[in-house]
Amino acid sequence: MHLITYIIGLLIICVLPDTLLFWKAIKSGNKTLLYTQIITCSIFLLAIAGMLLGVSHTTSMIPVLCFGMVFFSLYLPKWLYLPFGLSNHHRTGIVISCVGFLTLLYGLCIGRTEVQVRPVIISSPHIPQSFNGYRIVQLSDMHLGSLIKDEYWLQHLPQQINALAPDLVVFTGDLVNSYASEADGWEEIFAQIDAKDGKWACKGNHDYSHYNWRGDIDSIANVKAVESAYKRLGWKLLNDSSTIIQKGNDSIYLCGVQNISRAPFKSYGNLSKTLQSTNDSTAIIMLSHDPIAWEDSIKYHKNVVLTLSGHTHAMQLGLDCWGLHLSPASLMHPFWDGTYQHEYHGQYLHVNRGIGYVGFPFRIGMKPEITLIELHTAE
Repeated sequence: MHLITYIIGLLIICVLPDTLLFWKAIKSGNKTLLYTQIITCSIFLLAIAGMLLGVSHTTSMIPVLCFGMVFFSLYLPKWLYLPFGLSNHHRTGIVISCVGFLTLLYGLCIGRTEVQVRPVIISSPHIPQSFNGYRIVQLSDMHLGSLIKDEYWLQHLPQQINALAPDLVVFTGDLVNSYASEADGWEEIFAQIDAKDGKWACKGNHDYSHYNWRGDIDSIANVKAVESAYKRLGWKLLNDSSTIIQKGNDSIYLCGVQNISRAPFKSYGNLSKTLQSTNDSTAIIMLSHDPIAWEDSIKYHKNVVLTLSGHTHAMQLGLDCWGLHLSPASLMHPFWDGTYQHEYHGQYLHVNRGIGYVGFPFRIGMKPEITLIELHTAE
């Protein structure tokens, strides 16, 4: 279903505006519009060819990111211009298109670096008294191959996290885009992140070589290398497993299930195996990269008080201001951003927007996120 949605979306986003604008240019005899269409479509086709050539010869994400920038730089202005151009208000359409293009530049230069600390309060009678006020910092979706580690906002990230005084730091998957080599050189940054009860993680769909474009790179070896990269960067991986966090006379389970998704994404996790060492009387915090696993299976386990996920990035595009919370991500993901609660059993799901980006190197309206979760015992 997701694949069909993507195909239909691509046709609508690309083919429809180009068809209408070519029709308008030919019908009206507007040579400026016609030449603009020919040039932009040629650039787009060259960008596709360049991306395909690039990913077949390198493990770098740069060809994909460049294509993403070309794609949005061309088609967002076209969509903004389209209603005005069809109604012969060309100057207005050009102005609106320019505003759209400048917004893209903002997302590229500023929006992708404006890390937001999002506070979340989780209140439940299942949380032991000793864990009242317990602080968890969640990170997700770094996609290291898309980032430039020398940028100030990334160098400053450990200080932002440590300033929140976390008892526990968790990472909910997608450390890399595809290749373990993307994690090389990040040791110093991650080593600075500190938490009393350690740094724990689960893998995301990008960590399984699912997007390995290079046939000469062994997928199984690459997955093992990604797991080694997690450990090298200081993360304790929970692969369908659990650990006990002790505080005073009380304890909670921290569990991590491997990625569970719906098509076209692959599933690797085994929830039964993940929970086999737990008991029904102790609260569980679950790390699950794709939030759909909460909807499909996790929420039916009543002692899983909180599930932490990522995956959606909130599409890196939307509105979260003036009481509006909108994004194209909502068309593909039922749980796409923020905190949700089961209406009957009361368990929580929090979907983190991620730190990095994939496909296109900008964020507009959906800032990169550090989640600060505080647990409270409810009466």
